[in-house]
Amino acid sequence: MVAIEWGPVGVWVSAVATFVAALVALLASTGAFDRRRAPRLRLTFEQTEPWCRPGTHPVHGDVLWVRVGVENVGQQPARGCVGRLSGITTDGAARADVDPIQLRWAGVPPARFFEPVDLRRGQREFVNVLYLRQGARWRIVTFEDPDFIPGFTTEIAADEHHVLHLAVFADNADTATTSLAVKVGGDERSIVAHLAGRPPRTHEIGA
Repeated sequence: MVAIEWGPVGVWVSAVATFVAALVALLASTGAFDRRRAPRLRLTFEQTEPWCRPGTHPVHGDVLWVRVGVENVGQQPARGCVGRLSGITTDGAARADVDPIQLRWAGVPPARFFEPVDLRRGQREFVNVLYLRQGARWRIVTFEDPDFIPGFTTEIAADEHHVLHLAVFADNADTATTSLAVKVGGDERSIVAHLAGRPPRTHEIGA
């Protein structure tokens, strides 16, 4: 039987194993694996339900709600998500009369409208942005408590072209941002709403 000398091969195998172990340790120390599994927020909008939802407001009656979807497309839960309006542009001009303001979550009781929300993997919730009463003005969906005195308007004209800049913050995920463009048609029976940079579509109020 021919004897095989494994000495040099064993040295190479040991060296490769050591290198791989060191590489894994380096990646783990830099958080590379955690980043691959980290939560990731995605904001969505479509010109249909449930993003555009007819409903009833306790004060203003029949209204059209406009919401943005917030989905966790990462692997780990996104903790403490909060939606905010960071600014508005009207007919191409940035507005100084509207401050950044927190927005309300949909689908929760009033006591939890503004509480941070945890999103599991694949979970999607909606944050309310605006509601419109036919023939009236847009209203930003934020605090309505009598004690809330923002010092600026929370209503915007229906017949102007507005771009609302939105952000959702989380404790353990990068901030997700988008811009929502809205305008009511001249017949007051339709709205044009779309993410900035996307083709606009018309939505019939009450359809």
